[in-house]
Amino acid sequence: MNQKLFLQYLKQYTLQALKQAEDDVSLAADYLEEIRKPGILSKDRKEKKAALDRATKVFIESRQRSLYVVLKSLGFDDLAKEKL
Repeated sequence: MNQKLFLQYLKQYTLQALKQAEDDVSLAADYLEEIRKPGILSKDRKEKKAALDRATKVFIESRQRSLYVVLKSLGFDDLAKEKL
């Protein structure tokens, strides 16, 4: 698996969920659960699926935590400071 692509897709899914949920962790978790997994013909399917699974897992397990903690858990320190 290409780690660079994985991180790119992880950030994309995270930002997309936060935009839809207006920075609410619980709503972002709900949004991520509803996203369809990449299909068999999708480009970079393995990286996209892994990124979506990771983002969904972290957001679901952290529904009651602050956005700062969730973003730090995903490894987005700069984004966490920005959203603080």
